[in-house]
Amino acid sequence: MHMRQLQRHPRDQAPRGDAPALHGPQPVLADEDMSPGEERKMRYVIVGGSAAAISAIEGIRSVDSASSIDVFSDEKTPLFSRVLLPYYIAEQLTKPLLNFRSADFFEKQGVTPHMGVRVREVSAGSKTIETDDGASHPFDLLLLATGGKPHIPPIPGIDKKGVSTLKTMEDAERIYRLPGKRALVIGAGTVGVEAAISLRKRGLKVSLLEKLGHILPTLFDEEAASIVRRRIEDLGIEVFTGERAVQLRGNGQVKGVVTDRRDIDCDVVVFAVGLEPAVELAEKAGIEIGSKGGIKVDPQMKTSVSDIYAAGDVVETFDISRNANSMNAIWPCACEQGRIAGLNMAGRKTSYAGSFRINSIGNFIGIPAISMGVINAEACEEYASGYNFQEIKKRTKDSYWKLVLREGCVIGAIMVGQTRKAGLITMLLKKKIDVSDSIPLLLSDNLNFIDLLPLLRLNADKFLEPEYKELMDTGH
Repeated sequence: MHMRQLQRHPRDQAPRGDAPALHGPQPVLADEDMSPGEERKMRYVIVGGSAAAISAIEGIRSVDSASSIDVFSDEKTPLFSRVLLPYYIAEQLTKPLLNFRSADFFEKQGVTPHMGVRVREVSAGSKTIETDDGASHPFDLLLLATGGKPHIPPIPGIDKKGVSTLKTMEDAERIYRLPGKRALVIGAGTVGVEAAISLRKRGLKVSLLEKLGHILPTLFDEEAASIVRRRIEDLGIEVFTGERAVQLRGNGQVKGVVTDRRDIDCDVVVFAVGLEPAVELAEKAGIEIGSKGGIKVDPQMKTSVSDIYAAGDVVETFDISRNANSMNAIWPCACEQGRIAGLNMAGRKTSYAGSFRINSIGNFIGIPAISMGVINAEACEEYASGYNFQEIKKRTKDSYWKLVLREGCVIGAIMVGQTRKAGLITMLLKKKIDVSDSIPLLLSDNLNFIDLLPLLRLNADKFLEPEYKELMDTGH
């Protein structure tokens, strides 16, 4: 076990970032020309059609079963799970199995879908949206769930045939149909690694290029990444780190990529260099954008403009692990934010407590691998403020474990090769429980829930009564 004492500060600090003031009418309003006590139906409009949007529909319908809901998405294929697209490319799942809701979801929920329809403008003043065909649609309450868009670096030759991103169903189908035999995936984050493995399973010769010093840089530190890299290379994938693409070559069809170190032959190129929040509609509507580049929202997912909400990969919210606002663009966060936005739009006040990033990539590399929260203490905004940070590591040949602590509380973890404790660590992080005196226990290979009961009892005040009762019942 390796423990590194980093810094010391005598006290913790309240979360930073002031939330916008609450504003806007309650979703159900009385009309002057209606009978006393009769309620006017609302017009809900949702821009976006993925996790946050679908969860928002369910949130609204759990409160308001009668009002109209219109959903607009520039993607033609609805209800598919983005995280499953690599399985489609690898021919492990057929297209119908990518759906995370049934094909009749919109019909059952009483929703009017507008698939393949791009919204080009939001008018906060007139409370309308305008689509590319010039049509105008009014709303009483609007949700922006526009997600993220792939970052496309300005590299010469990027417009050649055989080049694609991987974000939409259309992208996945394009990659699936490409006739090439040798692929280069640029960007070794989660999407890039999974895309590379998918193409390899299809029989292509595959290379993976990452400009930073190790693969999966937002998920793992260098030690954890080295274990994962070996597994990827064992699959027959070439991995190049610490170098960047500078040009795509070929006459019309891509034939190779020139990096700052070498020339790589390929006839398929997949760009997976991250997502940017799609905030263009929000910016044009005068909605406040936060310091991280996403739409700024309050705990009820309201934006700075009355009657407009936002949720999912396009927003920045409070990060429990970092004690600051952050962009946690992952599927579970989008679902929860969308649900809370929907509840609040329908008049049931519900607050979003914040989140932290959890990523798993084990299904594709053949060994369990998870990270959560802060993976490097130095990356935390509070690191320079004198707080007490610790990094505790345990390493074997094929496994790696790391805990990151601030003032004795878990704020992050990496687990490669052994992830059975992930649920316990997640609970300790979420509840901000001081584990200073329990480090050997947490690192034990035989740790189980019963071992943590004394620690949980000491911190009973951090749990809601039903939560605590369930924990105690589990332990008996």
